[in-house]
Amino acid sequence: MKRPLSLYLHIPYCVRKCAYCDFLSFSCKGKEEETGLYIRRLNAEIKEAAGRYDDRQVISIFIGGGTPSVIRAEYIAELLDNIRSNYRLETDAEISMEANPGTVDREKLKIYRAAGINRLSIGCQSVNEDELKNLGRIHDFKDFVKTYETARDTGFDNINVDLMAGLPGSDMKKLAKSLRTVAEMDPEHLSVYDLIIEEGTPFCERYGKNTGLLPDEDTDRSMYAMTAGILSEYGFNRYEISNYAKEGYECRHNLVYWERGDYLGLGLNAASCVDETRWKNTSDMRKYLEKNYITEEKESLDIKERRFEAMMLGLRLTKGVNIRDFTERYKADPRELYGEHIGKMKELSLLEDRGGYLRLTEKGLDLADAVIEGFMD
Repeated sequence: MKRPLSLYLHIPYCVRKCAYCDFLSFSCKGKEEETGLYIRRLNAEIKEAAGRYDDRQVISIFIGGGTPSVIRAEYIAELLDNIRSNYRLETDAEISMEANPGTVDREKLKIYRAAGINRLSIGCQSVNEDELKNLGRIHDFKDFVKTYETARDTGFDNINVDLMAGLPGSDMKKLAKSLRTVAEMDPEHLSVYDLIIEEGTPFCERYGKNTGLLPDEDTDRSMYAMTAGILSEYGFNRYEISNYAKEGYECRHNLVYWERGDYLGLGLNAASCVDETRWKNTSDMRKYLEKNYITEEKESLDIKERRFEAMMLGLRLTKGVNIRDFTERYKADPRELYGEHIGKMKELSLLEDRGGYLRLTEKGLDLADAVIEGFMD
């Protein structure tokens, strides 16, 4: 098999920007002409990049944003046809797309399925109407249910649902309601992300200096533990700090990131890392439309940076870091390389060495950032 490569396509358009979001995205209202031009430029970039990767096999594609489902479904089909024409696509490649309630209907979903999308990620965030309104979502819970059921009816048998924890005014009861309500709908995958207050967002203006309106640290940890407990009742396995899957339905594309595989980002502001070299496309729409894609210089990662990334990303996975693979790839046994820090973390029952893996304990998962930070030294 040729060396694997994953593709990420960025669609920066939304109906409107959510109050907590700091991704590069903007409203598509009144931008039909620009949207068409953007897709043409993205198709051109896809084709131009292909020649550099004719020794690669594409194992996964992720179409994200923004809200990819807000644009014409035919554009999505066109992008995927372009990839098939110019890249070697693995027969059973995972092809995922993000979709939000209120932006899709039966006809769009049929086009997605016909185009080869085999994994849908639906943004629900909460089943509680007050939380949805506060987040600035364009949909209510009934809209989510309709989208989910229509996706099932049109043949999607691999669906992820996004939820958020740690919301303003939230409590254990509200989160439990969201978790149980969605889990009972029986998706294959659930992502439950903790709210992060990002600079420059409306949420930062509202809550940045009023953190008392957010769940405190102890409550946040209790929510995290409760999430794992509730979802395990429904057959979901936590395989990454924020991600839960039924057996065999882990997100293959995201595993590429966590296991430091090669990925090529295409589109506005899309990031890439191939052969230990990282770069990013321009975030300036005008420049992108002029086909001036890359503005950041390519950065080659040295061995120290590679090793740290392998620990940082690998420890997010509940299975942890494979000691043998790390040693072969980075020419050092992590237990010797980071012996002092690992020893301290073991003494604190935050890290364990089991079955050939270094991994966070249950206690360590609660304090993951602090444990991982120690590998920077």
